[in-house]
Amino acid sequence: MLCHTPRGGLLRRDYYNREIWKPAIAATKLPGDATFHDLRHTFASTALAEGVPISEVSRWLGHKSITTTVDLYGHLVPEASGRARDALDSAFRLARMCPQSAPAAP
Repeated sequence: MLCHTPRGGLLRRDYYNREIWKPAIAATKLPGDATFHDLRHTFASTALAEGVPISEVSRWLGHKSITTTVDLYGHLVPEASGRARDALDSAFRLARMCPQSAPAAP
C-alpha cells in the first residue's frame, strides 16, 4: 500500500518527516530527535514484554526471517528459557504421577 500526500502524490520521506512526524513529536513533547524507527523498537519491545510471541512480532515488523527479530530483540525475552524449563518440569511431573504413560527404559 502506498501513502499519498493531500495533492495525490506519493508520500515522500522528507514530506512525512516535516509535515507529519515532526509536528506529532512536538505535540507529544517527545525528544526532538525521536525517529520513526524508535517507534518500531518501542512497539517490538512492548509487545515482547507483554508476552506476544516473537514470531508474531517478527511478522508485524515485516522481517523476512524470524532470525532478524531474534537477533535484534531476543534479549528482551529471557524468560523464554524459564517457560521452556517450566513446561519440561510440568511434563516430567505428570510422567511421575502417571508412570504407565512414561516411555519404557531401554
